[in-house]
Amino acid sequence: MRCIDAVREWMSSRGLCAPGTRVIAAVSGGPDSMALLEILGRLSRDGAFELAVAHFDHKIRPETGRERVLVERRARALGLPFMGGSADVPAESRRLRKGMEESARVLRHRFLEECAASWNASAVALGHTRDDQIETILQNIIRGSGFRGLAGMPSRRGVFIRPLLGCGREELRTFLRRGGVRYAIDPSNRDTAMLRNRVRRVLLPLLRGRFNPAIDVALLRLADNLAEVRDAIEKPVRAVIPRAAGSGAVRVPLGKIGRLDDFGLYLLVDIVLRERLGVASDVEKKHYDAVKRLARTGRSGRRLPLPHGAEVVREQRDLLFRRATRREPRPAAVIRGSGRHLLPAWNLSVLVERALPGTALRAGPRQATFSSLRFPLVVRPRRPGDRMTPFGMRGSKKLSDLMIDRKIPCSRRDALPVFEDENGPFWVPGVATDERTRVAAGSGEAVRIKLSSLRRGF
Repeated sequence: MRCIDAVREWMSSRGLCAPGTRVIAAVSGGPDSMALLEILGRLSRDGAFELAVAHFDHKIRPETGRERVLVERRARALGLPFMGGSADVPAESRRLRKGMEESARVLRHRFLEECAASWNASAVALGHTRDDQIETILQNIIRGSGFRGLAGMPSRRGVFIRPLLGCGREELRTFLRRGGVRYAIDPSNRDTAMLRNRVRRVLLPLLRGRFNPAIDVALLRLADNLAEVRDAIEKPVRAVIPRAAGSGAVRVPLGKIGRLDDFGLYLLVDIVLRERLGVASDVEKKHYDAVKRLARTGRSGRRLPLPHGAEVVREQRDLLFRRATRREPRPAAVIRGSGRHLLPAWNLSVLVERALPGTALRAGPRQATFSSLRFPLVVRPRRPGDRMTPFGMRGSKKLSDLMIDRKIPCSRRDALPVFEDENGPFWVPGVATDERTRVAAGSGEAVRIKLSSLRRGF
């Protein structure tokens, strides 16, 4: 019961989970994560939150399949929803030329974020313990980390929470033994070729025996002190970052970025990449400097690639951080006459109607009326060299310039449909309508086009 009470107090005092919300427990099958499952399962039965279980199979060791079975059976026994995922981490590690541990962490966190989004969970609970915190601080000292690394792992980072940071590894194993709960042992934890295992098995026993028997307490006190410094310094920076759940694209207004000094901008980039996009390694000073130049003096539309498939795009008013995606161009669609036309690739339902002369005509970003159109019409993506003569202008103008004038974000420009007939583009919803299709007295029959979405998002 002491472990359960300790976790309840830890979560409550740090506001890790609001009552009635959904939480996913990330369970590998090892003792720490199985203890996490048992404790959170008890708290969820007491009505603190709704719980589900997620397990990710890295396919690194032959026995990982048995570990999935162990976790799934325990989740079912507790009456909890189970979500499983897998990836060939060794193959991905070779493809990315990254270490096995780092590749596994990136893929696991991406899977867990997807689980949280699909189940509408407010948090994903990880099984890091007080001992993991001590070992992390020592590893960061060895690596020459700054004050943020010496502050250790936070109780919350983005969607991820750590309810077990107040519990020791041995007391959790005692809790499992008393409850008769089975768990798996990862043999790689004995491999001292890994830094974390050398810290655990060699360095910490040496420090406790030869230098300071209370080294654990001293390191945790160091982390707590620096965490207060970290939180105070990060507070004004976090106020600039829009609040959003999950790890999707993050758009930060350039006006707010302009009020940050260079160190504040460094913190902003680090927070967004780590907490929103899951990029926790391989981001070097050259990357931060490149983002700084892009934010301070870059041109609108410029893209900057970052490690692990992330990128930052400078738009007219914002700096957009996102995971880079390769999207195939949307296919062109042909409209041969009146009626309702469904264009799934464009998420559009297009209603084409004949409008009699003298009819009151309405216009807007999703509805307009035209004269002198020649069928068939084509709906397609923009192309280099597209030009239009907007209402009220005598000469034509590049569509790209019109989008800049209308302050259309770079990330949305390729998603806007271009309507054209045999004479070229005549309408880009929300951007421009061509002068040649203006409905005037004596122009004869007109055509009204109304747009609606097949699903949310357009």
